[in-house]
Amino acid sequence: MHVLAIAIAAAALLGILFRPFRINIAWWATGGALLLVVTGALSPDDAGSALARGLNVYLFLIGMMALAEFARREDVFTWAASVVLVAAHGSRRRLLVLIYGVGILTTAFLSNDATIVVLTPAVLDAVRRTDADPVPYVVACALVANAASLILPIANPSNLIFFAGKMPSLETWFASFAAASLASIVLTYVVLTWRLRGVLAVPLHVEGEHPAVPRPAALVMLGLGAIVLVVTAAVSGPLGAVVCGLALAATVVAATRERTAPLRIVRGIAWSVVPLTAGLFVLVDALERAGAESAGRQLFAWGEHAGGPLAALGVALATAAASNLVNNLPVGLAAGHAATTLHPPAALVSAALVGVNVGPNFSTNGSLATVLWLSILQRAGVAMSPWRFAAIGLVVTPPALIAAALLAR
Repeated sequence: MHVLAIAIAAAALLGILFRPFRINIAWWATGGALLLVVTGALSPDDAGSALARGLNVYLFLIGMMALAEFARREDVFTWAASVVLVAAHGSRRRLLVLIYGVGILTTAFLSNDATIVVLTPAVLDAVRRTDADPVPYVVACALVANAASLILPIANPSNLIFFAGKMPSLETWFASFAAASLASIVLTYVVLTWRLRGVLAVPLHVEGEHPAVPRPAALVMLGLGAIVLVVTAAVSGPLGAVVCGLALAATVVAATRERTAPLRIVRGIAWSVVPLTAGLFVLVDALERAGAESAGRQLFAWGEHAGGPLAALGVALATAAASNLVNNLPVGLAAGHAATTLHPPAALVSAALVGVNVGPNFSTNGSLATVLWLSILQRAGVAMSPWRFAAIGLVVTPPALIAAALLAR
């Protein structure tokens, strides 16, 4: 049964990675999970336990996607992108840094997926009113979504997956990741602007009208929501339940302007992300029960034996490489479980999360955020291939990843 479980889980993960026949990746995850149970490779009780471990994560994902859709429907990001366009004052470099700054805030308080699904389309709309190529600016959205995802626990669903919903306190988080997050954000921007220096030197010409300012009620709702989430993270509260409560409050605010807004928000949620994540919990659990978790155990055992900064760097590079091979969600889940059971030094655990969060910037396969980003660009008709992104990611990511791994505590 162990061989069968590994074969089914591996096939499902390959389907998620390569997406053959253009089948939604959620079907590969849920199909693999169901097949494990139907064939007896995993018992229904074990599958149920694996699903239950992800409850806080599912709630967090649903709530964050609802808040992001609320912000989109209220034109918050369309307005923000327009303000940034005006503030650039004809400078492509200034426009890039302002978009990057908005991306940091969006990632910090609404998660990296919101930066992709809400900010990226708004940036595309804004840049279309200029004579600039949109690629540098949407690439900045993709890179900052992962580079800034260590700034707060709520900045990336991978953080919740890694810690299985039991997040460390905000004080502990800052002690572990404040310097690493700053290094990741700054170095990603510095190297990106160096890589694009020729493109950014040309003056920017802007045309078109500015969109209307969003309602104050929407801005107040998002501001209060950000404060509540930070406070919840500070006291290690139930982030999933809280963010769902905030999403419910946001739908009420939206309904005061348009009676059908709540239904539209619900329809705007990318529901397939939830069964995808749930399926991954089952797939990884099956692999662990079949003994395939030994790679994570061996990685931490090696790091603990080697010791020193190079051990942390090695752990970060290994989890980054694995994330780009099979996506950071299963890697984060497996690495987090191994860390929970082995209790390696904190620096190695933090380095593993750096690899899971920052490492995916090497390729479009590395994280759910970049997978979503590539599909958004394809629908918008923007010429971007995985190879073109990798040509940028291979230059931009190493300094940020190395520095963050060495600074994580």
